[in-house]
Amino acid sequence: MSSQTGVLEREFRACDLVRPFHRAAYDAGDRIDYQVTGVIPAHEGRVRLEIERFVGGGFAGQVYRVELLEIEQETGAIAGLEPGRHYAIKILRPPSAFAGFFRDVLYFLAYQGAFSAQVNPAAVRVGVLWQKLIRRAAAIELGEEGSVCDTYATFYDSDLKSFGEINEWVDGRIWKFEVDDRVFDRWDFEGEPPADQNSPEYVHKKIFMRRLVALLHEMGAPELARQYEWWTCKSQPNALKRLSAEGSPAAGLTAIDFRAGLALLAFLPMSPADFKLILRGLFQGRLVQFDRSDLPRLEKYVTDRSEVLEDLQSAVEELERQEKTYRGSLPDLTHQGLRLVTSPDLRRSVKEGTVTAWRHQGRIDDDHAARLRGGRGFFALLYMISLVPFLGPAVVKLWGDPTRRKHLGLCLTSLGYLGRAMRGARLETLVQWQRHGRVDQERALELADRPVRYWMERILFGWLPASWHRFLAEPSWAWTRLREAWSFTMRFLRDPEFREERLLEEVRVGREQGMLTPAEADKIEGQIKDPFIQKYLRCLAVHICTVPVTQVVMLLAGGAVLVYFLVYREAGWAESMAYAAATAAAIQLLPISPGSITRGVFVLFLMIKERDIKNYWVAAPVSFLHVVGYLAFPLQMVTHNPALARFLAGSWAKRMVHIVPVFGESGALLEHGIFDLFFNVPLSVARGFREHTARWVARTVVFLVALAMLVYAAVWNLWEWRQPKLEVEGATVTAIEPHEWRIDELPWRIGGVRVQLDGVEGTVDFSAAKWDESIAVGVDVDVVIRRCFAGESYDGLEVDRP
Repeated sequence: MSSQTGVLEREFRACDLVRPFHRAAYDAGDRIDYQVTGVIPAHEGRVRLEIERFVGGGFAGQVYRVELLEIEQETGAIAGLEPGRHYAIKILRPPSAFAGFFRDVLYFLAYQGAFSAQVNPAAVRVGVLWQKLIRRAAAIELGEEGSVCDTYATFYDSDLKSFGEINEWVDGRIWKFEVDDRVFDRWDFEGEPPADQNSPEYVHKKIFMRRLVALLHEMGAPELARQYEWWTCKSQPNALKRLSAEGSPAAGLTAIDFRAGLALLAFLPMSPADFKLILRGLFQGRLVQFDRSDLPRLEKYVTDRSEVLEDLQSAVEELERQEKTYRGSLPDLTHQGLRLVTSPDLRRSVKEGTVTAWRHQGRIDDDHAARLRGGRGFFALLYMISLVPFLGPAVVKLWGDPTRRKHLGLCLTSLGYLGRAMRGARLETLVQWQRHGRVDQERALELADRPVRYWMERILFGWLPASWHRFLAEPSWAWTRLREAWSFTMRFLRDPEFREERLLEEVRVGREQGMLTPAEADKIEGQIKDPFIQKYLRCLAVHICTVPVTQVVMLLAGGAVLVYFLVYREAGWAESMAYAAATAAAIQLLPISPGSITRGVFVLFLMIKERDIKNYWVAAPVSFLHVVGYLAFPLQMVTHNPALARFLAGSWAKRMVHIVPVFGESGALLEHGIFDLFFNVPLSVARGFREHTARWVARTVVFLVALAMLVYAAVWNLWEWRQPKLEVEGATVTAIEPHEWRIDELPWRIGGVRVQLDGVEGTVDFSAAKWDESIAVGVDVDVVIRRCFAGESYDGLEVDRP
């Protein structure tokens, strides 16, 4: 039991409930015992593991770094498992309840069953067997077996109600942000990347993932290849670079994840690459995609390379058996069609798969599972009931779990037990709150004993981000954080040594995360007294002080607009709030903000005071830009200290993208794209102006003209959209003449008519599609018009005869 949540778990056990504790995750220090099955050969054994830390989690499951403390071999040695070594375990249940719900809904829509890798032993075996085969194939095709993470065993976690796997622990990093002032020429080569490539790690990683995708298609695992499709924009963290291979950008790249998380439905693409994958699947007759393989293609691949894959024949044979069991456990209407109605064998296998899933989900015990396997009609009834959202699974559990029935019975017959049960439920939620930083242990125990306050807090703040929740619910904590922030800001502004300590701490973290090599980190630490770094730290202090300026101005301006519309324009509350929100949003979205102006003026002050243009010529203009002004000095110091500049810009990019759901994951493509856009692109543009001035001036003019046209079009459409529609009834047509809309000499033309109506000042322009050709001069019409952006004319929206 961990020290972090152990007290709350003991409090739960003190409630003396008949039901077990509902665990959602583990904490550092927890010790767990598993019955495990080796991958090749499938020997049985027991292991004891200690959780060292939570690594991460997504839709496919949650990953921990563990130490193997003990192993008991039962039917033979399990290859790769040794006491004292560190491993990665992946438990195939998401740490987030919402992620699990979303994943399971998509999977059910695709296959009409529970998420198989979590609850079906055949599915979890299929995954690790495929990984073993891919690892060996990588040794042949990619030249190194270590380019695919090894996998050793599978297990079932009875607390989390999920299967899992024990894999090799890879000491690696995602990627190093690289300074590249030739970003537009990054892919301007044929064959292998040249030795002077400015972004060698980025380029080699993309090539590695492309080759791995091709290998998976060749082996017959096209749907697994989605895990490494570059333009899913979230596959990049699935490939790490081993820290032991820092000497070469091409060496040490390792694929670590072959467990898909979300089923791909034909009507629900979730990334740019999914459009291509869906079209390809439709041409091949696949309406859904997840992890289905082509076993005949795999057999051909193995046969063609039998001299080096002969020892894996047993793995191929088990894969074929487990694949058949796995696929037969699901209705899978898009693949099986009506065979569920016509095939007794398929109905039996789906029944077995469903009972197995219910058993591992904890909905039924072994006795009730045996009764369902032996019966017929009752299973069909229970299966239909289970399809009812939310209620169905509860009914199955009520029937199949005696502990659940006893628990509910005691809740209904004993007020004392009901009170303990409600306290236990609160404690389970508070364990999650403490783990996520919403409460500390003392406050969690207080809320456990105060149900009214607990429920008020859960309803009002439980849906907010953890820090917001605690800030609003715990004033003392909020006040402490504000004082610490103020103290930090003042100390950072006044104390040069404190600024150096903070920078060195960030460098240390960057070294641990692989963003800096040990040599780069040591060099930065040795240059901490460098005048240019000291300039950067002083300006960073001012930047920190100016961060609240924009927010304060935003609130003041929004409040002023709100009061103006409420008091002077006598507008309604909703309309006034809309204008206030629009004002605040405009201030936030402007490229130059009040805070950035303050920062830019300070940098100009330094430049004038020190009479130094050389060391400020990049930083000065960039400092005036909103959001990206933080990059002013990293851009300035590229030539002076490229490692520090790259690290600071990379850290900024990470912070910027992590607010984006899914695609903002650490190491995903968006993160590198932001780094390129705001760091490498400006460097490349500056280089272009130096080397090809005329060409880049022309490009800039074209870009600015195109941007101006887009802005003009956006303003035009927004203005017209905000104009009220005017309904004019019984207006007499006084003039009709043909009219064309055209842009200067461009060939784009829109034909229509320009009419004049009695009682309407100005002309009304109708497109041909909206005008009724039977209307002539002198006819009375009903029209709907709207003021046009250009001139005093109107746009005709509708026309009809009364």
